[in-house]
Amino acid sequence: MKRFEGKVAFVTGAGSGIGFAAAQRIAAEGGRVVCGVQSEAQRAATGDLESVIIDVADEDSWATTIEAVVKSHGGIDVLVCCAGILRKGNAEETSLDLWNEVLSVNLNGVFLGARHVVPIMRERGGGAIVNISSLNGIRGTPGALAYAASKGGVVAVTMSMALDYAADNIRVNCICPGSVHTPMVQAVYAQTPDPEAARQARVALHPLGRDGVPEDIAATIAFLASSDASFMTGQAIAVDGGRSAVG
Repeated sequence: MKRFEGKVAFVTGAGSGIGFAAAQRIAAEGGRVVCGVQSEAQRAATGDLESVIIDVADEDSWATTIEAVVKSHGGIDVLVCCAGILRKGNAEETSLDLWNEVLSVNLNGVFLGARHVVPIMRERGGGAIVNISSLNGIRGTPGALAYAASKGGVVAVTMSMALDYAADNIRVNCICPGSVHTPMVQAVYAQTPDPEAARQARVALHPLGRDGVPEDIAATIAFLASSDASFMTGQAIAVDGGRSAVG
């Protein structure tokens, strides 16, 4: 399929994991993809894909980056916000600095992306935004208060923006992944006494009997960003191996 022929996509968090898989998938389907990454090392890891370094928590960084993308490619049709961080801690363990750090990346990064890309999409006659939330954004989770708050916020702003921009033909949806085998999740397992046992305990929560891989989420991102989902907006889609269906 070439669902993104003639389309320009900007993907944050594209240096690894879900973001990189999404960038590869959209490029494979004919899109011109610009990967937003965090460092020179991540930039090198994107290989042949075009990449730029962006601090998604910083508005000036967004403004400079989007201006450069538009100058090079003429506009943006698809925005995929994948950049995210995970920090552990309940309300007593979470400092205000940690809280602000998580929300600045996970939630402010989504807000700032829309703030700077929506006007570009409006000029193009429409577009599609796909934000990455989490199962933790729609179900309770112990010991990750700031992360859960940020991901719940992503669901809420997705639905709000979908209503705000429907008349501009800009669709906004989000995905709520279950456990996905990414470097971020592996880092959490690595902090436990037995990382493989921790992973298997998490896998056991998913009725399909496995954790996800980035390509699972990338496939759904590509669907939501494409014209195949032209009648979908304001949705939070769980891609979680059935985990959210468990009572």
